Amino acid sequence: MNHAFVDASWHEQPDGSGLGGWGLVLLTPGALPARFQGQLSVPDNNVAELRAVLEAVRLAPEGEPLSVHTDNQAVIAAVAHGRGPTILHELAREVMDEAEARVMALRVGYVPRTRRHMLVAHALANDARRGAVSPGGYGDVAEVLIEQRAGQPEARVSLRRRAERVTAHVPFDPLSDVPPSVQALLAAVSLAQPQETLAVRRASKIAQALWLKPERALRDAVQMQIALARRHADEHGVQVQFQG
Repeated sequence: MNHAFVDASWHEQPDGSGLGGWGLVLLTPGALPARFQGQLSVPDNNVAELRAVLEAVRLAPEGEPLSVHTDNQAVIAAVAHGRGPTILHELAREVMDEAEARVMALRVGYVPRTRRHMLVAHALANDARRGAVSPGGYGDVAEVLIEQRAGQPEARVSLRRRAERVTAHVPFDPLSDVPPSVQALLAAVSLAQPQETLAVRRASKIAQALWLKPERALRDAVQMQIALARRHADEHGVQVQFQG
């Protein structure tokens, strides 16, 4: 089961229009938390939060069940029961159509904003509405520490930015041709925010060499996986710098 924690922020502009922001934290088994946010012109906070639900459906793995967590009862009523404010009906229908098209069993339920991932989603939404940096700051340097012990089935990845620290245990896929140390590095890179520089410590020499030159990998599948990760990082302005 995949999980998404969503929240929104909204403010009425001087001209009477509304400016909103949405944020979501997406959790999938075996992967580090992924964070997304967006800014949009909307009439109220409910529409902004329902937009976050739509983005969660779009971003979650296709063909797998998704549980969306929100503290907004109007959104739950609109998606789960087809009720709530009329202004939400069309967007709620789009959410359900998208879930059906992606063969996704969708559940939307309540959690309080005090939950850890909800707090992150709330901060993402507020920052998106203001057009400010996300928690930890896009464009900043994030310190990454990779801890991997010989014979252990997982690595510990810690990422620290100005206002946030994330620690995750990354299980290795024993059937993958990608070396475990490279799996740990790719998981660390997946945590980066757009325009962020990762200062990575304790990455293995193999991981560093293959990240810098994927063509050094002996298997084509490994070359392709690393190359795709590098391309994604480049497209989002993410830089990886190895320390020590």
